[in-house]
Amino acid sequence: MSILRRALTFCSISANLLFLSCGLSLAQETDAPRSDAQESEAPKIEAPESPEAKSASPGQAALDEATQLRLTAEDARQLNKVIDLLGSAIEKGLDDDNEDFAEQMLVSALLERSEALAKAVLDRPLPDPRQDPRWLQIRQLAMVDLQRVLEIDASQFRAYFLIGRLQSLPLGDDAAALGAFTKVIQSEGVDDQTLAEAHVRRAAKQANDDERLNDLNRAVELAAENVEFRLMRARHYFQTEQFAECLADVDAVLKQAPDNFGTHELRGLVLQAMERDDEALESFDRATELAPEQLTPYIRRSQLYAKQDDLEKAIAEAGKAIDVDSDNPLGYLLRAELLIQDDQADAALEDIEKAGKLQEGLVQAYLLKARAFEQLGKSSEALEQLEELAEALPPQVEIRVQIAAMALQAEQPRRAIRSLDRAIDIDGESFFAYRLRGDAKLNIGEHAEAIADYEKALELEPDDSGVMNNLAWTLATSPTDAVRDGKRALELATEACDATDYKEAHILSTLAAAYAESGDFKKAQEWAQKAVELNDEANGEQIAKELASYKAGKPWREEQKLDSGEQPNTAEATPREPEKPVESKPAPARTIDF
Repeated sequence: MSILRRALTFCSISANLLFLSCGLSLAQETDAPRSDAQESEAPKIEAPESPEAKSASPGQAALDEATQLRLTAEDARQLNKVIDLLGSAIEKGLDDDNEDFAEQMLVSALLERSEALAKAVLDRPLPDPRQDPRWLQIRQLAMVDLQRVLEIDASQFRAYFLIGRLQSLPLGDDAAALGAFTKVIQSEGVDDQTLAEAHVRRAAKQANDDERLNDLNRAVELAAENVEFRLMRARHYFQTEQFAECLADVDAVLKQAPDNFGTHELRGLVLQAMERDDEALESFDRATELAPEQLTPYIRRSQLYAKQDDLEKAIAEAGKAIDVDSDNPLGYLLRAELLIQDDQADAALEDIEKAGKLQEGLVQAYLLKARAFEQLGKSSEALEQLEELAEALPPQVEIRVQIAAMALQAEQPRRAIRSLDRAIDIDGESFFAYRLRGDAKLNIGEHAEAIADYEKALELEPDDSGVMNNLAWTLATSPTDAVRDGKRALELATEACDATDYKEAHILSTLAAAYAESGDFKKAQEWAQKAVELNDEANGEQIAKELASYKAGKPWREEQKLDSGEQPNTAEATPREPEKPVESKPAPARTIDF
């Protein structure tokens, strides 16, 4: 048996079993609605005119039987037999005219069978292939038939179209799908509707935005009356932030289909993106009139009212979203966020709990709960929420940095350091992790370690004025002789002042401290006085004390220790003490740049 014969036999047996198991028949396929591609004219089969020539060929008897059966076939089993007979006739041998006739008939039969197989997977919801792999087998059988069609006649665009659709299914080959739709587009004699659909389907596989838009433009040109194609182009415009073009397409669609819920919702979204909020609200209102059971317009209106600082209306709309779909956590989470903004943390916690019962492990629920606890002054509970989230998620620098920032605000620098150590293990090039760990180390008096972290942060972000200021302050004011460096402190403080236009009081005081450490008390007094004159409420009292120290001819020394009552993250029982006595009494902790 030849390879061709074995392939056709395998296809026929397998296809027959799957036709039967899926309840398919030729009668079903005939009665069912056909796709635009399937409605294209099938290959015409015209018998050769010379019966005498037929009888002289070894495969003629099989061809005659196939021809007769093809005219009367009513089910899949008979169609499979037609394909078998035609394969046998071609293998045994036919004259040129009859071989062409047999191949035309074989193409027609294979297309019919592949279309019926494809319909079984394209027109039905697909089950999980791990639970029911039959649809994958059906797809493979259809693909084998279609490839055979193209081996016989490479001009069959219907075969390419079906291959593209089948390869677009889950576990398919996107590159193969794109190539197949390209073949359809390049074929001769393709009807406009099929050609337009091929462009649309190829657009979905294009990686380049311009190529995707070219396909969508061509589809709209070929089928201007098809609102779905224009809507697809509108969504592309929206995703690529071409809002004016998107709105033009949406309005054109609404002229053809004025009562389409999805179109009104998209119109609201694009108007919102264009900051035409009142018009956006009107579109969302119309969407709700058309489909009051749909959740998203309520969510969108709530967000717009929040943007307009109308928290009362925003909270009310979120409540309506909950009324529409009380099993969806989105409404509860949105209302919780709005309640936190409205200083109603207790009520927000109730909504967060409800959302958590509906769906466990929601990242936003953890974040909102942390914010609510923080608003209630429960810093430890807030940190516990974030730490629990950090353990549940894959390693992420951002959440670890957020924990550290909150811990520093709660005056728990060692807790911040533990989180930042993890962040740096995840990403050794994280600027924020080194920056915050330097702040935390400074707060527990580990000045050399703080300087090392600030240097690394400055290496990563050389122009950051906050890092320059904190590093300069440490180099100028540390009570540890070994880490002070007046010259470098002066350079850094000057750069930080330049970057902030000499308008930040605490940075001017750093410049003053650097001059004092360098022995220039006249300059130190000058800059400290300018810092005092800026009336910095947070640091004004301390800056005044610094100025008094400079007038007395003494540099400023400071060791911040904000970890009272907190367990150290090393084996040390207490924070490290200065290596030498300080030259003046440590002042209260000053504001540093976070």
